[in-house]
Amino acid sequence: MPKTNHDIAGVWKLRSYSRRYLDTGEVRNDMLPNAYLLYTPGGYVMSLTVEADRQPPAGPVFTDQECIRLFRSIMSAYIGTYTAEGNKVTHAVELSWNESWTGARLVRYFSVEGDTLTIETTPRTSGSDTREFINTLTWQRLEALR
Repeated sequence: MPKTNHDIAGVWKLRSYSRRYLDTGEVRNDMLPNAYLLYTPGGYVMSLTVEADRQPPAGPVFTDQECIRLFRSIMSAYIGTYTAEGNKVTHAVELSWNESWTGARLVRYFSVEGDTLTIETTPRTSGSDTREFINTLTWQRLEALR
């Protein structure tokens, strides 16, 4: 049984998002995707993130331009297990929209104050840019799971 943290068990909705680039210190606060995060008491994690205001395709079959636009928009989805030790949570990704994450261990640092969860990523890139950054995400608990 993985070591879990019942303080983070629950359904969470993203409320704020910032990205700090490590090369310049530039901070972007203008990106707020729609996102949900689920931690179960038994040690599972699931995350779904999509860009806000994504435009639906014009018809049932995507055009090449629509495929490119949707692919390049903010999108992230994965499921796996998690372990928590102190303020560090590690997501062991079992299935992901991005095959480079499948099998990966994603380390995050977190704090919980009441029904607010703040998560900071370790340095990473976006896949469309080589610049490294750290994301800080603030979540509101929608449902506690015990």
